[in-house]
Amino acid sequence: MQFFDVSCWLVWILPLVSSIFVPLIARFSAKVRNYLVILVSAFTAFLAFSLVPAIASAGAGVINLTAAWIPNGVTAGVFIDPLSVLFTCLVSLFGIVITIYSQGYMKGEENLTRYYFFLLLFIGSMIGLVISDNFLQMFIFWEMVGLCSYSLISFWSNRPESVKSGNKVFIMTRIGDVLLLAAIGVLYSSLGTFSFRETITLLPTLPVSTVTTVAFLLLGGAIAKSAQLPLHTWLYSAMEAPTSVSALLHAATMVKAGIYLIARFIFIAGPLVATLPLWLPSVAWVGVLTAFLGATMALYTTDIKGVLAYSTVSQLGFMLAALGSVGVHAAASLGWFASLFHMVSHAFFEGLGFLLAGGIIHALGTRDMRLMGGLRKLMPVTYFLALIMIITTSGLPPFAAFFSKGLVLESLMETGVLLQVILLFTTTALTFAYSIRFMKLVFLGESSEHLTKLHVHEAPKVMLAPAFVLAISCVIWGFVEPALGSFMHAEVELSLPFAFFNIESAIFAVILVPTALLVYSAYWRKDSIMATIRSDKNPIMKLLKHGYFFDDFYEKVVAKAIMVFSGGVKFSEEAGFEMLPQKFAGGIVRLAGGVYKYFDTATDQFLNVIAGQTMGGASKVKTIDTLADKLLDLLAGRTLRSASKARKVSRNSLQHYLAAAIIGFIMLVVLIIISVGV
Repeated sequence: MQFFDVSCWLVWILPLVSSIFVPLIARFSAKVRNYLVILVSAFTAFLAFSLVPAIASAGAGVINLTAAWIPNGVTAGVFIDPLSVLFTCLVSLFGIVITIYSQGYMKGEENLTRYYFFLLLFIGSMIGLVISDNFLQMFIFWEMVGLCSYSLISFWSNRPESVKSGNKVFIMTRIGDVLLLAAIGVLYSSLGTFSFRETITLLPTLPVSTVTTVAFLLLGGAIAKSAQLPLHTWLYSAMEAPTSVSALLHAATMVKAGIYLIARFIFIAGPLVATLPLWLPSVAWVGVLTAFLGATMALYTTDIKGVLAYSTVSQLGFMLAALGSVGVHAAASLGWFASLFHMVSHAFFEGLGFLLAGGIIHALGTRDMRLMGGLRKLMPVTYFLALIMIITTSGLPPFAAFFSKGLVLESLMETGVLLQVILLFTTTALTFAYSIRFMKLVFLGESSEHLTKLHVHEAPKVMLAPAFVLAISCVIWGFVEPALGSFMHAEVELSLPFAFFNIESAIFAVILVPTALLVYSAYWRKDSIMATIRSDKNPIMKLLKHGYFFDDFYEKVVAKAIMVFSGGVKFSEEAGFEMLPQKFAGGIVRLAGGVYKYFDTATDQFLNVIAGQTMGGASKVKTIDTLADKLLDLLAGRTLRSASKARKVSRNSLQHYLAAAIIGFIMLVVLIIISVGV
């Protein structure tokens, strides 16, 4: 057995099994527990990256290994192709980065055993999700990822807002889970298999309407899991989690599960996706609108983690929009590759942003950017790393997002939908604006009064080292574009020099200039016109303050409607399971009472009749008994007279005595028979 055959199983089994030993080892030593988690995460990353040479040498093929699982022919397996390997490497890399970062950020916290247990469980579940070879296995890991997300968001269970946020995330993502399960059910009922490989072969045999239904159900699952419009509001609420969790789950990995789902379906369906009515345009429009709305909300919020959360929502919209631009080339198209390329870019710069935000919150004890300012001098290393993050987020050359975001814009321009292109270019300008605003409020300008009361210090080295890894990745990832395109088998021409001189870069450069002037006018010169625009009296600002009223709608309309519906169901339940049995029981009691009364009366009448007849018979018996007594008296008298006469007879006349006895006995029997017969 080759090392590859072992590593592709061990890469997800190892962290899953190791998570069980975390609470056991923690009983003996917390330090050994921490070393175990780091060691397992590091070895998992080694196993993940060991898959790259094997799949690169396999050409365009897919390596599919299976093992017996469910008796009815359902197998467990791994589906090793460039898409699964890319996600596996990303998850494992962030697994070790966040594990090391947590040694500093979570130091001194209670319940760390539970934290590290769910951390390893998540790493194994997420890798299992992207490496599964069938829909059923993938769905099980999909649910396990959701469980880990809920548990880690609610880690600080003594904080009501954390528990509330965990519940909100759990409920909203369950909507997507139901839709995904429905899609899997339709596929299995139509094809009789969960296997990706068999689905690739059999899917073209299904009616287009069936495939379209499955595609839209999968899109619903992706929308909920990847925080897309209109189910995007849970991601901001998830910021109540520890920042290390936000970096791992809600910037780099878990929120990308929906992107993986759509990318995998496009790979499975192939050219068939271009024939599905309205599906690709729907994917693109959901992505474009989410990207735009997310950027506008990031421009308003004063929560440092909130900016990163809405930025994540926006960048996920870019990825989904690119997937909506694929055509008959499907998984070989520019849009498919651009989405995945930007997915990794975003993981690096947004993950870096969360790690730096964690250090700032760790030092200042607040998430409100209005209480910050002037950190450039107080936290110079963090400032330097934040500068790399901001340049990358803005899409400026030569960092990663410049190349990946440029490909996304190019893929949308190829579709020819002008409004989508305009909205995405506007979103890039908004991204640049909220990035500069972030730097101004946090690092530039004068220190706030809040900071003057604190002894601000740089983040610990154990927290800065992982941030440096992600910063270096932001710098070099863009230059990996041609090699990654070859690895992903993208049938497009990728040229680094061309990225600097194409039409998308020119348009981007043109719109950056007025955007920069507006930001400078608003936050440096503090122009009165800009102040009026930013005033809370402005309806647009009110709209942004309430997040376009999505949460208000869900709480005041949807939640109340559900409560009314639940009240109706409760009333029906009470009527059906409480009132109805009571009514039925009452009817039975009344029926029993009526039956009892009827039978009681009937029985009394019957007994009276019987008693009357019995009395009549008794009077007859009495008459006969009197006659019998008189007859016996007569016989007895005759017998006595005969006996007196018999005394006069000779004692030797024995036959006379016997004859008299026999006659008397016979007469007595006759009388008894007559009496009984009556």
